[in-house]
Amino acid sequence: MMKRLLILITCALALAACSRKEDPVGNPLAGIWELESVSTKVSVGDVNVSVYIDFSAEGSFTLYQQIGEGRYTRFAGSYSLTSDNKLSGQYENGSLWGPYTAQIGENSLQLTTPGGREVDTYKKVSAIPASVTGNIY
Repeated sequence: MMKRLLILITCALALAACSRKEDPVGNPLAGIWELESVSTKVSVGDVNVSVYIDFSAEGSFTLYQQIGEGRYTRFAGSYSLTSDNKLSGQYENGSLWGPYTAQIGENSLQLTTPGGREVDTYKKVSAIPASVTGNIY
């Protein structure tokens, strides 16, 4: 009886280990990022901008953006990150974005446009607030 119980426990542990979903290795961009600052060489006025981006490890993203006052706009699509840290993507409607040069730290992300005209700095956060996801157009 004890031997059967030990075999059942071993099988259950083996099945649990096999069914565990592993994150793809080598994608430091995966996670949720909140815009901290925008540095630009072009004046766009004094407008508040709030952005959250959730990059999945599998290559999709969801972005919430608020410009000025009011509700957030939700965008989604796919992205790619090359081995030389060029980040680009495509929205669900087919529009392309990027490329940006991405500097990815453990808790920080800098996206720089070609020619360095704009640098967007993000910090890693644990979740997108419900006040954002529940306040979209």
